[in-house]
Amino acid sequence: MLSKSENAVDTCEALLRAAHKQKVVSKPEFQSSMHKNMPTVLSKKPYMGNIIMHLMKGHYFNGSRLVGVLFAKWFNEITENKSKCPEVTIPMVVLTSTAVYAALSWKASGCPSKFNFTGNQFSEVYLLHVKILEDLRMRVPKKFHKLMANIFEAIQKLGHNTIPTTSHAEALAFLNIDGMDSK
Repeated sequence: MLSKSENAVDTCEALLRAAHKQKVVSKPEFQSSMHKNMPTVLSKKPYMGNIIMHLMKGHYFNGSRLVGVLFAKWFNEITENKSKCPEVTIPMVVLTSTAVYAALSWKASGCPSKFNFTGNQFSEVYLLHVKILEDLRMRVPKKFHKLMANIFEAIQKLGHNTIPTTSHAEALAFLNIDGMDSK
């Protein structure tokens, strides 16, 4: 899934470099944007980094058998009682963030052939992200719901920005519809 983003791999590599120098990769605001090939802190937009969006799109919303598609009705029901927009769930954001942390840890440790992504190994990182998001939900519910809705919206936009709107008209113009066999 990372290959669909031009800078997702660069972002991950920059995060690895920064993580090697500073032990702050588990902080959600560090999962970031790029400035001069270095990650920049998005303290006003936690969990909105490109790599998080692309991973969530690929693992939750890309394909007819994935969670985001199978339970699409549930996402719409959320709009009735919260931010009036579909939202991602805390477990989706937290698991994705923990997976990014695990991948960065694997890379930082020299890419060992045996590396397990287990609950025991990364439970502290997972629980840290849960606590952060639960705290946001309790202290500033409107901002929390806006954040989760913004993540959902960003993920949905990923699939719609790949084909130019003129492609349909160009394809029809290319076809020789009058010369097609009608029998």
